[in-house]
Amino acid sequence: MTNFGTNLPAIRGVQGGRTFYVTNLPNGVFETLLNGIESAAEPAQRPLDPRHADQIAEYIKANPNDYVVGALTYAMDRQSPFTKLGEQDFGGFDLGIMSIPIGTKFHSLDGQHRREAIIKVQREMSGVASDSTAVIFYVEPDLFKKRQMFSDMNSTSKKVSKSLNVSFDNRDPFARAAKTLITQHPLLIDRIEQLAPRVKADSGDFFSLFSIQDALKKLYVGTGGRVKDSSTITEDQIVAKGADFFTMLLKSRPEYLEAQKNQTVLVKYRSSTILFSSTTLRALAGATYKASQYYSKQSPQVIHDKITSGIAKIDFSTKSKLFLESGFITLENGTPSARNQEVIGATNAIYNALKDGTGEEPQSRLTVIH
Repeated sequence: MTNFGTNLPAIRGVQGGRTFYVTNLPNGVFETLLNGIESAAEPAQRPLDPRHADQIAEYIKANPNDYVVGALTYAMDRQSPFTKLGEQDFGGFDLGIMSIPIGTKFHSLDGQHRREAIIKVQREMSGVASDSTAVIFYVEPDLFKKRQMFSDMNSTSKKVSKSLNVSFDNRDPFARAAKTLITQHPLLIDRIEQLAPRVKADSGDFFSLFSIQDALKKLYVGTGGRVKDSSTITEDQIVAKGADFFTMLLKSRPEYLEAQKNQTVLVKYRSSTILFSSTTLRALAGATYKASQYYSKQSPQVIHDKITSGIAKIDFSTKSKLFLESGFITLENGTPSARNQEVIGATNAIYNALKDGTGEEPQSRLTVIH
């Protein structure tokens, strides 16, 4: 991408021997300024994933008054002439105007999906177009060093756990419902890991907070589905459906009640049953979704009783024939596989065990889980 003589207010500094500039641009200019993506012959970053850009765009459109988009980061192939504003010494950086020379080439190092999302949304929403986004320019002409910069940025970042994200998320009704349920439902109270990404083997917790949120979503869309628009579902509706599901588990599986009473029993169960696996919880929620549709012409209480009775009859041991045949577990490893294909296989196996011949197979879901 090449720019043609652009002046921008900026802060100039030095990091790791490289000059860099920090500026702020109106979102409306990204469609013409900095809208080039490096060629496939000289990639300094991963290929653009349009679906990821669309997800960010949907987030911005859904929250135009309080969205957050981080700084975009580029490498430019030459120094920019810089005019300082005043003579004040700020101790390590300068305030002034950077003048991007004609012919300057850029490569995106971080934020290409955010940039594409901004471009898409600002076409439709004038408020977003008039907002602005921070941009950082590093001076680095060498392609291999630019690739190293991209690698360094990603290798030193620490991903926030999904459970911590759920803990802090007050926007998503499924996150709010999950946080409500873990303080109200007898199966979940004081048994959920709310910060770490997973439950430790010696922990007294049953599941992670993220797995609770995930299970709630699967009760609405099935194991392989995705909630595309949660605005039509209220928190109270999700809590009610989730409470019914966890009550089914508590009534059908005495292992949970026994594990609540004695942590030694819980540790033992973790090596003999897959009921305390978050992956199993996901498959159970997906199967409950399918079974609820199968029995949809019957009353809510009848559906509840049939699913509860069905779950009670299933062998959830680490040597279960049902889950061995579905590929969900192996004889060598009783830990459920989290691969989507195996989870769907386990979901279908549980679903088939929940049917008693009194329901009606949904015609549109005979072979595909939605």
